[in-house]
Amino acid sequence: MELYLRIFAPIMLFIGIYAIVTTLLNLRHFRKLGNVEDKTEGPLISIVIPARNEEATLGRLLDSLIKQTYSNIEILVINDQSSDRTGDIIEEYVRKDPRIHGYSTDKEKKLNNNGKINALLQLIPHATGEYIITTDADTEHSTDCVAHAYSVISGHNLDIISGFPTEKCPSFWGLVSISAMMFTDILIPHFLVYRFPIPSASFAIGQFIMMKRESYIDCGGYSAIKGTICDDVGIVRLFVRKKKRYAFISIANYVTCHMYGSAKEAFLGIERSIAGVFPPKVTIIPITILLAIAVLHLGLSPILALLFLAFNGAVSEFWILLAGIAFFFIAWYIGCRAANWRKRISTAGSLTLIEIAAMYIHGLYKELSGKGFEWKGRNVK
Repeated sequence: MELYLRIFAPIMLFIGIYAIVTTLLNLRHFRKLGNVEDKTEGPLISIVIPARNEEATLGRLLDSLIKQTYSNIEILVINDQSSDRTGDIIEEYVRKDPRIHGYSTDKEKKLNNNGKINALLQLIPHATGEYIITTDADTEHSTDCVAHAYSVISGHNLDIISGFPTEKCPSFWGLVSISAMMFTDILIPHFLVYRFPIPSASFAIGQFIMMKRESYIDCGGYSAIKGTICDDVGIVRLFVRKKKRYAFISIANYVTCHMYGSAKEAFLGIERSIAGVFPPKVTIIPITILLAIAVLHLGLSPILALLFLAFNGAVSEFWILLAGIAFFFIAWYIGCRAANWRKRISTAGSLTLIEIAAMYIHGLYKELSGKGFEWKGRNVK
């Protein structure tokens, strides 16, 4: 155990220092990007919304978009073969506000195997704005959201931006699962990726993406990312590969998302997202397993530290290990709080990491069994 500790302790210290430095520099970077004067006037912005069985949330989203301080917008909603009142709600809002336009997906027209991408491919051709915002039907936007996003993307001459909304879920364990997304703010150096774009380090979340329409067309759009599990990560990496300017920004004070209603939904949904970012391929099973073990190790590190202390006493390596653990989970807490996570979720980093490991192993099982992943009740792979 002493040999093990001597190897693990310095690794943990490196991870901890890297995490806290990256987190603090990312936050400074986000503040710098967001330090713009919000513009309430400008070119037409198209807001496109795929909606599948969203009767519980769609009205709340459309109400928030109608109240935007940036008024030069068009709102395009597509009913993606819903079995609830989603279609009726779209029609109600079309009558209420002339800026809202409703559509339905053509069942015979399958432009992509991914249901959401298929809906977006059928909806975006109707968009006429200079900029396009794609957002999910379970989000809600502050009145200055569009104005702020436009000010950021135009002020920094960017082609595509995205960021984490404030996430809501009635289940504690659901929030623990969803907070797995914070891994990207802790470990991805967004401040460096902004200056030196790398597709594999570029990240987006489909709850809020804004892009130049001209750049979208030039890249080939969603048609160019066939076979992708996650539309959001796929589109931003396409932009970066095509040498377009990208930034991950802080959007939590402007967008709120009610993504999942239960712990099970959250686990399976985030599992799909993780598989989209780090695909659990059959050809790299050893790497997949090692990655899951490494994440599990990180999650269990506080318990491991106590075991080392109990069996080995206060050896010098223990204090190195403890420092690394402290740095990492302080970084996690700071990142979570900056993204508007509640304190009890921000302090549950260990539980989140254990769930990530479980998601990755379960994702590998789905890959091996051929079951694939689902979005809104449909297979996306």
